[in-house]
Amino acid sequence: MTQQTWLLSPLFTGIFVTLGIILFFQLLARSLTSYSNNKEAPINYLVGRLSLLSGVYFSVLAIYFEVAAAQQNSDTAFINFRLLLLSYAIVFLGRRTTYIILSCSFITRFIFWGFSFGTLIFIIVSIIMYLIFTFNLYMVRKHKSSQLLLISMLNIIVGILWLTLHFVRLDYLGDIPMNQVLFFWLSFAIMNYVLYYGLTQLNNENDYLNTLTHQATVDPLTQLKNYAVFKTDFTKEFTTYHKSTKPLAMVALDIDYFKRVNDQHGHLAGNKILISIGKILTAETLKIPDAHCYRVGGEEFNVLLPNISLEQASQFSQKLQTKIRNTSFDLTADKSIQITVSMGVSVLHSTDTAQNLFYERTDQMLYHSKGEGRDRITVSEPEQKQQPETSEKSSIDLE
Repeated sequence: MTQQTWLLSPLFTGIFVTLGIILFFQLLARSLTSYSNNKEAPINYLVGRLSLLSGVYFSVLAIYFEVAAAQQNSDTAFINFRLLLLSYAIVFLGRRTTYIILSCSFITRFIFWGFSFGTLIFIIVSIIMYLIFTFNLYMVRKHKSSQLLLISMLNIIVGILWLTLHFVRLDYLGDIPMNQVLFFWLSFAIMNYVLYYGLTQLNNENDYLNTLTHQATVDPLTQLKNYAVFKTDFTKEFTTYHKSTKPLAMVALDIDYFKRVNDQHGHLAGNKILISIGKILTAETLKIPDAHCYRVGGEEFNVLLPNISLEQASQFSQKLQTKIRNTSFDLTADKSIQITVSMGVSVLHSTDTAQNLFYERTDQMLYHSKGEGRDRITVSEPEQKQQPETSEKSSIDLE
């Protein structure tokens, strides 16, 4: 038999178009996903930038289907694509995104087709299919059945729809012969299964990549970025702000007598303190645009402060130190302790031709604070006031 008899060409075209649409969406989603900032959990397309991307991307697709159908003056060729889009949105993108997609589709339909009998039937059928798809999704999730069962149920529902269109014989759709009904039904079923398999594999890959990246870039205890990310971010910020001569400040801090805490109260208690310090650092740096905090060692932390002057960085450090000093860290239900931190603060100099010069100066400020009795902040002198090494640093005693 010929290819036209079997209708293989449009079937393969539909499969590749469907996979292409989803693959391109996944590539866009990956580019928007900041893996190192995510928790070690599946990627959620229902919130944040991914939710916005989903709404825009598939709404544009819905509009395209309506425009293409209007240009060809044929609804039949695009029914399967619309139904696939509707089922994908309901299952994977949530109710809100589905409403947006349907609204865009209805509005475009009115613009290109007007308020005709065909438009009315289109809207009614779309709403009915939405309700049926949603009910099936609810029942599958309620009974914790396989998602493959849901896909099979959708295939049966669409088959019934095509049979209905064959027997009802709507004027604006024209006569749909039984061989076309069977082809469209088979096409939808194949594309639906292919779509399900492709989405499952791509989503699993994305989740796996998210997990691996999270483990490689985030400190598992404090949930702060780790030293590897600090080196990458530091190189980027050094290059950006050194060339533009914009200020870049760095704060290095170290928990005082942390070994004594571990020895007296145990490592679990020490871990609780590290976790609490991580939460405080996260909360405080969120108040400053573009600020980032990192755990770079056992009890050592660094903060990068782009667009922050030395004076502002000093004020930030004093507030942070005071916050930590006034916090009671719970070790058990009835036991808590207070700790202090030593800090070093510096800002990027125009003479810092290498990253290590800036990093080592900040580190020297930290060790000066520790050498002077701890619970101190040592701030390097501004660049224009550089003096011999003995007068380079000034200590701030907040006691």
